[in-house]
Amino acid sequence: MKNTIAIFAFIAILASSSFAANDNTGTPAATTTISGQVFDKATGEALAGVKIILDESATEVYTDFDGNFTISEIASGSHEITTELISYKSEQKSIEVSSALNTIKVEIGIDNN
Repeated sequence: MKNTIAIFAFIAILASSSFAANDNTGTPAATTTISGQVFDKATGEALAGVKIILDESATEVYTDFDGNFTISEIASGSHEITTELISYKSEQKSIEVSSALNTIKVEIGIDNN
């Protein structure tokens, strides 16, 4: 009996989590991935460790050794990406995300102070 209750609870939790990323119709909400590279405008060199902030929110990622970054599960609409790196000027880039696109590629050049 305890096993049956545990299995039922597990199935209920699993079922409810599958609808968490859905809109109210039960279909998955469309999201997009933004990926790109940050580089030094003067030298063209890729920059590692650049903080990428989406919409001045808690969503932030850092570029890898090759200056690449990825932000997943972005809702459709207008968004702003801000870059931050010590000894470089912050750069802001506006991006329009459409549910018709799976991935948006961006390149961001930033100036040294």
